[in-house]
Amino acid sequence: MIVYKIRNKNRPEMFLKGTPTYHSWYKDGRIFPTLGKLRAFLTNSLKYDHVNVGIWEIVELELVELSVKGVHEMIKPEQLVKMLTK
Repeated sequence: MIVYKIRNKNRPEMFLKGTPTYHSWYKDGRIFPTLGKLRAFLTNSLKYDHVNVGIWEIVELELVELSVKGVHEMIKPEQLVKMLTK
């Protein structure tokens, strides 16, 4: 599965998060699951003068499924016991 993120050229560890009107930079950033959603975001962002797309670059990532786990495997044992005793 291919997903997309917008990265800051000047600070490559930072990714864009937010909406076309308000956004900021974070280490995790926003994931665009399709090229269409990325394009829509870019198109809407270009409507605003304060957006500097000159420092943006698009990163294409491939997600690979590593394994499948049950929900009970991801919950802390003490929380699982607490839930089951209710």
